[in-house]
Amino acid sequence: MGRAGNVSRALAVSLCCCTGAVQAEEYSTTFERGKWDTGAWIPVKSPRFDYMGEMLQMDDHITNKTPDLPDDVLLRKHGAEVYSCIMLNRKFTGDSLISSTMSFDHRMAPLIVIAGEIGRNARGEAEHREHYEVVLFNEGINIWHHTYRNGRPAWRRAAFLEAEFLPGKRYNLQVRLSCTKHGKVMTVTCDGRTFGYADNNLPDSYYAGIIGCEGRNRFYDFKIKQQP
Repeated sequence: MGRAGNVSRALAVSLCCCTGAVQAEEYSTTFERGKWDTGAWIPVKSPRFDYMGEMLQMDDHITNKTPDLPDDVLLRKHGAEVYSCIMLNRKFTGDSLISSTMSFDHRMAPLIVIAGEIGRNARGEAEHREHYEVVLFNEGINIWHHTYRNGRPAWRRAAFLEAEFLPGKRYNLQVRLSCTKHGKVMTVTCDGRTFGYADNNLPDSYYAGIIGCEGRNRFYDFKIKQQP
């Protein structure tokens, strides 16, 4: 590979080693009624929308609040009114495995979100800045990288997997964050399918949570475990 390859590997190692050794932590909860600590989570809004979404409690799961309309009407005419996000109120550092069991109606789109920091808007509400979304939907899984500069949000699809996922079926979506000899990597696994995404801008320490958007989504549990 030559000198350029050696420099790239050295840079990747320096990016991965900057956090040092950390004590492994983990968090695990079900979202069944009365069996999770709502105080451990904070609602976070999107800078794209001028409202704070809400998660509704059901017997064995939580769901993003949506208008009581047919699925296709909800997506076509009200997709910008259903965004709901909650994030764990503590940060994790270094390598970890994040997972959530989830399902969706019609087409989309429950997801795991990872953010290095959480901002505040002019009203003092928690609001996303730069963050990554790992999104499950009927045609596959997308990784979206959201940025925030000069008060304006922007986003790009950074990676994707094309596959069929079925509405109404429970899936366990897993996101592994790791530092390798090649740099920072996000590895996504769901229903026996796995793909990877390399990005040295992935945060060393981060908040993690879930978002329901674009349609009706359900979340049954959430787990995160640091990897020693």
